[in-house]
Amino acid sequence: MIAPKLHEIKRERKKSLFFRELSQMVGLVSNENSDAQKVYVTRVDFSQDCGILYVYLATYDVYSQEIFDKALSALILYKPSIRKELASRLNPRYTPDIVFIYDENKEKQDRINQLLDSARQDLGDDKNN
Repeated sequence: MIAPKLHEIKRERKKSLFFRELSQMVGLVSNENSDAQKVYVTRVDFSQDCGILYVYLATYDVYSQEIFDKALSALILYKPSIRKELASRLNPRYTPDIVFIYDENKEKQDRINQLLDSARQDLGDDKNN
C-alpha cells in the first residue's frame, strides 16, 4: 500500500473545511431565498491549481435540473458574499473562484439502488415459487 503524500492530505483537509463552511453558507442562503431551499452541497473539489472550487449540489427528493437551475440563479447572486465569507472564516492564501455544478451522481446512485431493490424482489419471488 502506498502512503498518501503530504500535499494530498492537506488538499483533502482543505476540501473538508470548504465543504463544511459551504454547507452552512448554502443553508443561510436558503433561509433568505426560497429557490435555494431545494438544494444541498454533496461534495466539493478543487481545480489542479486550487484556483477554482467546484461545488456539487443535489436536489432534495426529486432530482431535477430545473430545480437546480432556479437555485443556481439564486446562488450566483450570493457568490461574491460567499467568497468574502469564506475568506474571512478560513483565511486561505487565495480564495478560489466558485463554480456550482449539478451533482448527477446522487441521481445515478438512486437509480442503481432502485435496480438493486427490484432485483432483490425478483429473486425473492423466484425463491417462493
